[in-house]
Amino acid sequence: MPHLSIHLLGAFHVTLDGELVTRFKYDHVRALLAYLATETDRPHRREKLAGFLWPEQSHSQALNNLRYALYHLRQAIHDHQATPPFLLITRETLQFNAASDHWLDIRAFEQLLAKCASTNQRVDELTIHDLQSAIALYQGRFMEGFSLKESAPFDEWLLFKQEYLDRLAASALHRLIHIHMARGEYEDAEPYARQLLALVPWDEEVHRRLMYLLAASGRRNAALSQYQTCRDLLAEELGVDPADETIALYERIRDGLLSGRAEEPRRREATSTSTSVHPSTRVRVVARARELAQLDGFLDLALAGQGRVAFVTGDAGSGKTVLIGEFARRAMATHPDLIVASGQCNAHAGIGDPYLPFREILQMLTGDIEARRASGAITPEHARRLWAVFPDAVQTLINEGPHLIGRILPGEALALRAEAFAPRNAAWRAQLEGLTQRQEAEADLMDPSQTDLFEQVTRVLQVLARQYPLILVLDDLQWADGGTLGLLFHLGRRLAGHRILIVTAYRPVDPALGREEGRHSLVPIRNELQREFGDVQVDLNQADGRQFVEAFLDTEPNRLGTGFRETLHEHTAGNPLFTIELLQGLQDRGDLVQDEAGCWVQAPTLDWDELPARVEAVIAERIGRLPADWRQMLAIASVEGETFTAEVVARVQGVDEGEVIRRLSGPLSKQLHLVTAHRVRRIADRRLSCYRFRHILFQHYLYRGLDEVERARLHEAVGTELEALYGQQAAEVSGQLARHFEAAGMLSKAVDYLLQAGNRAVRLSAYEEAIALFTRGLALLQSLPDTPARGEQELALQLALGGPLLAARGWGASERAHICDRAFELCQQIGTADQLVQALFLLADLSRAQGEHRKSVELGEQMFSLVQRAQDPGQIALAHWTLGETHFFRGELIAAREHLEQAIALHDRQGHRSLAALTGPDMSGACLSWLSWTLWALGYPDQALERSREAMTLARELDHPFTLGFALAFADCGLRLLRREASAAQESVELLWQLTGGEEITAMQAWAMVFRGWGHAAQGWIHPEGSRMVEEGIALMSQGMAAWEAMGAVSGCSFQVIPLAEAYGRAGQPDQGLRVLNEALALIERTEERLCKAELRRLQGDLLLKAGADEAQAEGCYRQAIAVAHQQQARSWELRAAMSLSRLWQRQGKRVEARQVLADVYGWFTEGFDTPDLQEARALLEE
Repeated sequence: MPHLSIHLLGAFHVTLDGELVTRFKYDHVRALLAYLATETDRPHRREKLAGFLWPEQSHSQALNNLRYALYHLRQAIHDHQATPPFLLITRETLQFNAASDHWLDIRAFEQLLAKCASTNQRVDELTIHDLQSAIALYQGRFMEGFSLKESAPFDEWLLFKQEYLDRLAASALHRLIHIHMARGEYEDAEPYARQLLALVPWDEEVHRRLMYLLAASGRRNAALSQYQTCRDLLAEELGVDPADETIALYERIRDGLLSGRAEEPRRREATSTSTSVHPSTRVRVVARARELAQLDGFLDLALAGQGRVAFVTGDAGSGKTVLIGEFARRAMATHPDLIVASGQCNAHAGIGDPYLPFREILQMLTGDIEARRASGAITPEHARRLWAVFPDAVQTLINEGPHLIGRILPGEALALRAEAFAPRNAAWRAQLEGLTQRQEAEADLMDPSQTDLFEQVTRVLQVLARQYPLILVLDDLQWADGGTLGLLFHLGRRLAGHRILIVTAYRPVDPALGREEGRHSLVPIRNELQREFGDVQVDLNQADGRQFVEAFLDTEPNRLGTGFRETLHEHTAGNPLFTIELLQGLQDRGDLVQDEAGCWVQAPTLDWDELPARVEAVIAERIGRLPADWRQMLAIASVEGETFTAEVVARVQGVDEGEVIRRLSGPLSKQLHLVTAHRVRRIADRRLSCYRFRHILFQHYLYRGLDEVERARLHEAVGTELEALYGQQAAEVSGQLARHFEAAGMLSKAVDYLLQAGNRAVRLSAYEEAIALFTRGLALLQSLPDTPARGEQELALQLALGGPLLAARGWGASERAHICDRAFELCQQIGTADQLVQALFLLADLSRAQGEHRKSVELGEQMFSLVQRAQDPGQIALAHWTLGETHFFRGELIAAREHLEQAIALHDRQGHRSLAALTGPDMSGACLSWLSWTLWALGYPDQALERSREAMTLARELDHPFTLGFALAFADCGLRLLRREASAAQESVELLWQLTGGEEITAMQAWAMVFRGWGHAAQGWIHPEGSRMVEEGIALMSQGMAAWEAMGAVSGCSFQVIPLAEAYGRAGQPDQGLRVLNEALALIERTEERLCKAELRRLQGDLLLKAGADEAQAEGCYRQAIAVAHQQQARSWELRAAMSLSRLWQRQGKRVEARQVLADVYGWFTEGFDTPDLQEARALLEE
């Protein structure tokens, strides 16, 4: 006998040498033992255990409590006397000793089932014995009846562990039942069927099994009674009728057609219990055969690898959600491996909650389903499938979507589910824990761009769909934020070859369908996807309303004649929600009654003129019949929004939280169908219970019933309670808090949360959403008195706007100019030194982009003066970057090199996290890119290439697409252009083009066009169809330059002209080339951007010769180019100009002068002799 026996299946009890241990002082001691004994795969850090078991205590108090609990645990199990000890204890960690003399029931249970799993293909007596032994160990749910009320994290772990072990037990019971039935041992199978039914009472297949077992063993009445039990339970708990298969079995038993060893009913892998997405609110779907057939057709194509997006449209109450739910239910019943996951947009969250429906979908796929399962919002079968996919989903998430953890999916909650449900030897558990910790540590470093997030979501779903076909439901898409619509479009175009069907539902007249400033529109996305997939729209507004009325009435026995039916249709126009709600009201008031035969008939009291003429009025009658305190509870909920939190409602109403949850999960959900459970959120030390109104019209009615004063009061109360509940994690609901405090008239507080919401959107690379939030904050400030506090808020918003405006609108955007000027003005009045440096950086960056290089230098020198006094390395690096980049564009290469190298040396990404959102691309990545150009111009092409490679390596390590796009454009493509290595640049040119294809970084899109045009033109010079490719290249470069100019940017224009002018010359259009060169040279004189002046003068000379101009003019251009380059110490530009002049003089017979002018420059070089320029120069010297 083991020295220590721990029993956790059923009621907690522990024995020591066969004697019951009763010296556990309190429940925390029991919880500590249960957790350590169950999670033996690794040491547990004391601070983590303390926070896990005492989350509401301070850190020091929790650690003190853990010491006392550990002392009492050791005393209770005589750990001091055990050899080896039961507990492995260090100063930092605790771990249960797996090698100690102990026995744990769940370990034995899992080992027996693992052994049986290896014999799935055969059944012998040993397998049966092991299955029976395992079930004998299963004395009840894991730690049944135990709860640690002071610890929400422990209770959540307990709940997940119960679900995991329940699923193992259910699988074993299914197998035992199947074995005994196959042998005709019906009475032996019966107790296992009853035990299984206790675990999964809503599983119709198990009810059918038990009915069959009872009938087959000669107990017909018991079998019929079991059917009645099944029918009553489904009606009461789920609001559904038994499936056709169950009814058919009942009728066979009733009619005496099933007895003895009659043939066993075929077992279905997918139970026919209602598998709808929302079974607890399921309404019979009638008169929708055509629409269901359309959706079935889309699914058939998706299952064949032709993934697609379908759009279900219709007015409010037309039955979109019900139709999709019925479609999903039928699809799951037909396809045993199909997985359905859904997400819903929120009318009240809007831009403040980016990617909401996709976050909910990913949460469902990774096991966040307990609230939906417990409330019946998804069936047990649906939950089983989602739990089955859980390990593969998490592994795929780790491999394909690591940046989604902590950004799209809460990492801590995911890790907790993994700890409870994953096999102890699953390698990905440790991977997930490490990834979660790393993401937390790097939370403020470079955030992935929107495109990166889109790609990771897409890859996760694509890889998962290789194992499980997916239906993804996006409901209420009319409320979608721009990020959600962008992700839908991105994913929708990448469904080819994947078993994914996306079904969306939206109202065609709501906001996201029309263009709003700063918002995306659904219309062009829908149109583009329809062009790709064909007609994928299911329009319920085109459905036959009269047919719906007829069919719905006939779902129950009735004697309602033609007159009643026509009048009902006229009254409701066949709108499903209005029809259903009106009929419910007629029944409740006694205007429809059942006769002796159970048929519905019209009562004499019915007066159509007195009935409500709109669905809102029907809702008013229905809610009006609720008790007053229930109406108040729902009114408070309506203030929070379509989705609301039970704990918030309870606090505002001043009633017990448990009572509110009982009402919401009980009659308001199951009988009255006004709300449905949505999800459980874990926030720090507690769980929050989230519910959703079954239809937004219910929420609208309740909210409109409040007057302006009460709305303001309740918004303040709801905001205050949300703020208190979320505590330090309030940023997660900052958009909601901003809305509540704005509605309450607390504008200053609303602005604070708009700032937080905007910063959160920036972290998710939802730049347009961030701009809208920050701009809203600025608008609210206009209503507040002009005080220093208001000024500080405005300054924070103006500075925060700099980053997203840069990414979404470009360096020279006019909006950016306004915020830079205003931020600088405010900083001079009330800003801190750090804020003034940031404002100067933004202003200098803008000035440089607009070609005001002298002003940019002056601002950079102001920065440098300020930061030298503060001695902050990050701020000093920022000043060096500003001066380095500006000197670079001015052609002051020695100064540029010095500043850029200093910036790189001082920049520390870990220590300077706060600068990441300000600068756009990473500081080191940008400085390395410009340094590579600087070194090339100075005559160090090999060193330039090395800095280019460093920039690319850094960009890839950061996995930050803005930085990657910047490095691809300037460190790679730009340097390759300078080195005349077009073929070596082609891969990077295409990667930059793909990267910016769906990206909001407008500036990089313009440069992608320029470099792709250069790539086309360069290929055209050696391709048989070269002239066409050169023309295409010229067009692309011209478009890119026009896009750059359209955003107000000037810096870099002179560089863009170099490949364009060269292409014009090669295409036999020297006049066009001279035109763009003259424009660029005039721009240089105006802006003092002299970086490329020497090369532009050289190209001018070349094109003058091609145009047939006087050779003296060309020679003058070459001499000017050499002089400019020499003055700048730009040896590479000087070498090119010297080669052009040398060729001209050779043709004129001036061979000595020709050799001398080139030899002087060539002789200076010490590296880069394998580059085209130096090879060409050497060949020219050898002629």
